[in-house]
Amino acid sequence: MSSNFTVFHQNNKHAAELFYDLLARAEADAYDDDFLTLLAAYREEEDSERADIFAAEYLLANGDAENAILCGERAFHRRPVEPRIWSVLSRAYAAARRYADALVMQGYPLNFFHMPISLDVPSSVLTKEVLDRLSRATGKANYAPYALSRMHFSPESGLTAESTVFFEEFLPVSHHIAPHYYVGAYTEQEIHGNKRWLMHTIAHADGLAGNVGGDFTFDIMRGTRAPKEATISIEAGTEAIVPIFGTANEQVLTAKTEAADDCIWLNSATPNFFRLNEDTQFSSAEDFIVGTPIRLEHSPARKKLVVNILVDALPWQVLRSSFAKHMPETARFFARGTIFDQHFSVLEYTYPSLPTIETGMYPQHSGVFSEWAAIELNEDYITIAERARDAGYTTTSLMGDGIGIYNGVTRGYDRLVVSPYRLHAYEGVERTIRYLDGCHEADHFIFLHFGDVHPWGGEIFQISSSAQMQLPLAGRLSGSKEKVTSPYLRPSAFYQTAFWQAIHDTDRALGALFAYIEKHYAPEDYLVSLYSDHGVPIFSPTHYIVDAQLTGAAWMMRGAGVPEGIVADELTSAVDIYPSLAHLLRFPVGDNVDGVLPQLFGGTGREIAYSNSLFPRKHYHLAARAQYYTFCLETMDVVSLSGTADLERTKAGIYPRAHEGIAGHEVDSPELRAFFYPRVREFLKCIGNNGEMFPLPEEI
Repeated sequence: MSSNFTVFHQNNKHAAELFYDLLARAEADAYDDDFLTLLAAYREEEDSERADIFAAEYLLANGDAENAILCGERAFHRRPVEPRIWSVLSRAYAAARRYADALVMQGYPLNFFHMPISLDVPSSVLTKEVLDRLSRATGKANYAPYALSRMHFSPESGLTAESTVFFEEFLPVSHHIAPHYYVGAYTEQEIHGNKRWLMHTIAHADGLAGNVGGDFTFDIMRGTRAPKEATISIEAGTEAIVPIFGTANEQVLTAKTEAADDCIWLNSATPNFFRLNEDTQFSSAEDFIVGTPIRLEHSPARKKLVVNILVDALPWQVLRSSFAKHMPETARFFARGTIFDQHFSVLEYTYPSLPTIETGMYPQHSGVFSEWAAIELNEDYITIAERARDAGYTTTSLMGDGIGIYNGVTRGYDRLVVSPYRLHAYEGVERTIRYLDGCHEADHFIFLHFGDVHPWGGEIFQISSSAQMQLPLAGRLSGSKEKVTSPYLRPSAFYQTAFWQAIHDTDRALGALFAYIEKHYAPEDYLVSLYSDHGVPIFSPTHYIVDAQLTGAAWMMRGAGVPEGIVADELTSAVDIYPSLAHLLRFPVGDNVDGVLPQLFGGTGREIAYSNSLFPRKHYHLAARAQYYTFCLETMDVVSLSGTADLERTKAGIYPRAHEGIAGHEVDSPELRAFFYPRVREFLKCIGNNGEMFPLPEEI
């Protein structure tokens, strides 16, 4: 690393030499005293997980599996998506007879490499629980509750995989996420058992996951299995709502209290809600699932209603000059709150962006950046919903796409209603209003994820019928003809017409929600936040993966503690939402949180908002935005699977904010370099790899 401001970044050549010397010795199985001496010298040069990987390999080669596991797990917590770590931990776990953990570590590489799973384990290890854990590890993290490789084992066929779904069963998650999540179907005024029949009919059909079950909507809830009976205790003078899932068709549930003794039909595979005000005994001829009770009580330490609305891809840099025109209901509501006018996402698409909001952490610190690795967030990183749950809120995600389940990002919610693509605001709003009508006495922490605005490639996704009818033929035919992921879509009448229609549709729905909140809650009793995870590329004249249109996001708040009538021009980042909510709701904030409290709320604010693209096998891009200037960086080599990049081979420059990344607009001065270089270097500490990379197994 350069110690001055002449060159942005220089690798540590001596550390790299030591790394490749150690690597050569490791490849030759030369784990001897010389290896240990070199490793000690390497640790002196560089603090990275790579030293722990070498240490784990050395210890394992010398028969110390337990300490190899300690080093390997330390490396895994720092760099969870690293095939070399998976390899050494798999072997170390097997040596320590931790066969289930060894199999999971063998499962992660299946999405990337030809790495057959070894079945050299006792067959007694291959329980349903272990096979379910392996199924999650071999699938994608953004498909819950689908299982792209649901694992089965039989002595005759060995280990086989099937693309199917977890349904009417508990999801394979870590033991600290308790009670575990039970997967049911979301229903509302429907024929009993219809969704159960539908999912059982299609669960093993070809193309189930690829077609996301016809956008089936799941109701996933923390719960416990009741073996034909359960007693629910209710504190005297209080009430609670208890959800119960039926597990069989035509199932009858009997309830006994001091005041009642009767029975009712249960709708199977979906929550049936019961309001209780005294101890109640439930019984049935079949097992049933008891979901997390909703305690109907208010505490003065809590707000009565906290609503966080993620309007996916809402691009503030596109909307800011015409907000009231295109979103009049939303503009009216937040005119009595605060709008952050210079707000930017950390990344350019949803999977890694949602964790930055829920954890307040950059992806290089949380480890959540690649949907191809279904690895859980470190349990020591407490999400904002976990903070709310710990504070006594009823935590509910009433509309979401399931991308935070397998990776643990949404583990703070007791209930998650999910559908991969069908995230229409009008449905989410109606769902929320009905929910609040039913249990308004509780203190609620609600998350809503609306997807109407998000553009998708025309080759895979249908735009709204109203947009189709508005377009003249030439515009109707102007969508992408080839498969293009959403951050790379280009401007066309097709996408822009669909966008503006979706903006109006979303605003109309939000207006109904805001009117409901204003009617039923006093301003001091609620806190409403609306934000986006990124913007859109469909208005950018030239494509730049971290430009202001694609990473310029929305963030606005209204309610208790939020100044009224403010349009704040200070820079804010998606990671700042966490500490802001924590400040207003009086939650603690851990040292792991990268976000800062904006000056508006009495915090220090930030000097730079960092937006980057950390997509494996694509070039790394960074836009570090200060008030008037932006530092832009692009690597010459692609990002590794582990989320690192060689920062010595880069193109970098400083530009006025209005001309980011545009050739001919570069500016340079010792003062600008002295401002940007040390701050950006600090941000990139866990992304830069010093040119040190482990070789990959055979790639698919």
